[in-house]
Amino acid sequence: MAKFGLATEGITDQIVIENILCGFYKDLEDDEIQAFQPAYDETTRKQKEGEFGGWEILLEYLSEKRFRDDVLNSEYTIIQIDTDICEHSNFAVKKDTSCISTFIENVKLKLISSIDKNESFYETNQEKIIFAISVHELECWLLSICKDLKAEKITGCFESLQRECKDIKVEKNYTTYDKLSRVFLKNKDLLKISSKNSSFDIFIKSLPKTIS
Repeated sequence: MAKFGLATEGITDQIVIENILCGFYKDLEDDEIQAFQPAYDETTRKQKEGEFGGWEILLEYLSEKRFRDDVLNSEYTIIQIDTDICEHSNFAVKKDTSCISTFIENVKLKLISSIDKNESFYETNQEKIIFAISVHELECWLLSICKDLKAEKITGCFESLQRECKDIKVEKNYTTYDKLSRVFLKNKDLLKISSKNSSFDIFIKSLPKTIS
């Protein structure tokens, strides 16, 4: 049984979350983290063909028996999504960030509604399900690695990463995001960087303090 299963928008999100977990938990090994969604070949094929974005595939997965089986076969399952798409008609959550914690709760409710279309699975298993809601992009969690921000930034973070990161050429691929997020493997750096972004900090504080 995996200690953590990851259900994310894409493979770049998976490796960032994996490095966060390995930095947060001293004794957690890579092989104790399993990528549930996306399946690499399926998602990259669909995204290249422009069929639909990773978040729509994620919502579909959350409603499936496969998700329920994955949750039952892991100690914890982390669901990650960016909120840049929240006002799309297929998601329909108002992009009101006047209170980040309230906004995140509204996004969580939308995800829970996808899980519980047919039954109360979330209610029964909520202790096993953790949400990583990136406002508005996971790249906003990474930006403080490259730049000491005076104020929190929640939009245009990918472009800012490309400008501010001097040591790594920022491209949207697994290898680049692994390199960028390896700083999170050091617990002290992880906690310092996460404290500078509200949604990142909320995710870190939602993680169990210890795991068996």
